[in-house]
Amino acid sequence: MSTTALIEPSPTDVPQDPDELLAGLPPLLSRVPTAGPPVWVIVAFGGVLLLLLVPPITLVVTLMGVTLLVVLALAALVALIGAVVAAPFVLVRRLREHRLPHFSLSVPRLHHTSEGVKP
Repeated sequence: MSTTALIEPSPTDVPQDPDELLAGLPPLLSRVPTAGPPVWVIVAFGGVLLLLLVPPITLVVTLMGVTLLVVLALAALVALIGAVVAAPFVLVRRLREHRLPHFSLSVPRLHHTSEGVKP
């Protein structure tokens, strides 16, 4: 049976200088860019990308707006039909609940007596 030993690098194998670290990298990765593309190239790329993305987004937003408008119109139509159908029932219920108060007219009563009548 064999044992496994932990292999640790010796302090002399680890490069301490950053230049030594970069020397071990492939030449393409060790190149540090000093300047990027001109700003106008980045702005032009962003403008073209914006012009490519605006029409589909505008179409989606327009379709969502039209759909929302149709749904709101249908909801208003259903509410209006419900109000027209329910109005007579509500009117009859309110009239049945609201009783007219009983009032009496004060009319003087005539007393019939035999004294006042002459043949």
